[in-house]
Amino acid sequence: MRLTHEASRILGETSIGMLALRAGRLPLINPAVFSSAGGSLWMTTSRFAAKTMIARRDPRAAFLVDGNEKAVLLRGAIEIFDPLSLSSQVRAALDGPAYFLGMAGYALRNAPFVAGYALDLTRLPREWMPYNRVVLRLRMSHADIVEGTPFPAAQAARVPAVPADVSRRLAGVSRGYACWIEGGMPVIRPAFWEVSGGKVCVAPTSGRPRASSAGALVVESHHRFRPSMMVGACVRGTFGGAIDSAAVAERYAIEESEVPDVIELRPERVTSWRGFAVTTAVPKSARQLRIAEA
Repeated sequence: MRLTHEASRILGETSIGMLALRAGRLPLINPAVFSSAGGSLWMTTSRFAAKTMIARRDPRAAFLVDGNEKAVLLRGAIEIFDPLSLSSQVRAALDGPAYFLGMAGYALRNAPFVAGYALDLTRLPREWMPYNRVVLRLRMSHADIVEGTPFPAAQAARVPAVPADVSRRLAGVSRGYACWIEGGMPVIRPAFWEVSGGKVCVAPTSGRPRASSAGALVVESHHRFRPSMMVGACVRGTFGGAIDSAAVAERYAIEESEVPDVIELRPERVTSWRGFAVTTAVPKSARQLRIAEA
């Protein structure tokens, strides 16, 4: 599909976006380096990565490219090209020059990240070595401009159920990303966030998920070119009802009237990463709820 001039500009000025997939009932969001060519978005990852396995089961995906004042939300279906798969090789050949141009554009556009990846080569886990990488292609079916908002500096907040070093790195990150499902497809929005009194508070800049619907919040600290130094966490669970905006306003030192609608996210699983090391935990509150329900 053809993108508008404004959407193309935002994609051209940003190197990292947020990829959301439907991991069963709960969506999963991960950062991804990308390039855009031929009406598609191109990415690479490990064939053993969670996003690869999820996309094989359900290819419906969303990708948010955040340009601060405005963002582009792209939605469509993920196609996986595995160099070790004969069927993938055939599909790439039948696709004509699109696949090869997409990969060439990816390498040129993301040369600093490719170089950073090479610097970490001797310390990479086996599953992230070059011979275990696959190509992800998002065939875009929808593209929407999302209005953004400034995110002022914020006081420290602790992401629940993550290792202490990850918590420290993410404490001062002001811009989060909320995800939920609409019309069977993931939706992503920039979001204010806070953890207060054991509650995860989320305030998307636009749109609002339904109460009792599944969703996620991702908080991530980028690095300009070293994938091994990127730190983040994805809190997945169920959205509750609207809650008071005072805690969010206090964290960002803004007026309550400046805070979008705030909703509670009840965590069920928290996936965190520091470079290529990924851990998943079940928060204490979720374990207690399961025991009570049993």
